[in-house]
Amino acid sequence: MAPRAPANRRPRRARQPAPAPGDLADQIFEGLVRLAWGARQHDQALQRRFGVTAAQLSALRVLERHGEMPQSELSGRLFLRGSTVSGMLDRLEERALITRRRSTADRRLVAVDLGPGGRRLLQSIPRGQSKFGALRQLVRELPAAEGRAFLCTLDKMVALLGADGSPRAARSERSPAPREPKVRESRESRRTRS
Repeated sequence: MAPRAPANRRPRRARQPAPAPGDLADQIFEGLVRLAWGARQHDQALQRRFGVTAAQLSALRVLERHGEMPQSELSGRLFLRGSTVSGMLDRLEERALITRRRSTADRRLVAVDLGPGGRRLLQSIPRGQSKFGALRQLVRELPAAEGRAFLCTLDKMVALLGADGSPRAARSERSPAPREPKVRESRESRRTRS
């Protein structure tokens, strides 16, 4: 008969071998896909339950927190292009959830603020129920070194996709990089080269 481990000790688990680098990369990528899918499911649930998308809810929360601001600043805070935010604000304004006011000094500037309907909607959505809020809390609780390493990797991924919110990235998504003009070699320069 084999000797028994003391009752207060747990039996040791066999150590799992570290995944091979390719396997780890696949696991990380699959995790990112699951995260994106979960975000999409959360967005659809918000739409069904409250009639707003996660992006619209984020815009309303930003306005609630910071008050009236230029539409361009709201775009920056949401990491969205101006045209995307403009369409989203059209839909929110139609429902009287936000108000927009064009500057009299410079007609190009539009100030956006939370409307009374938006305040009521935000009061009806329980705080702390958001899956994005739970993710934010999880990230806050990471040990500092782990959080910095995660942020560094995340920044690299965002930069690779050109989605870092910088004007450079937005420009490169709209149009290809400018090409150097082709210079035709003259007959004379070809002769002198020979």
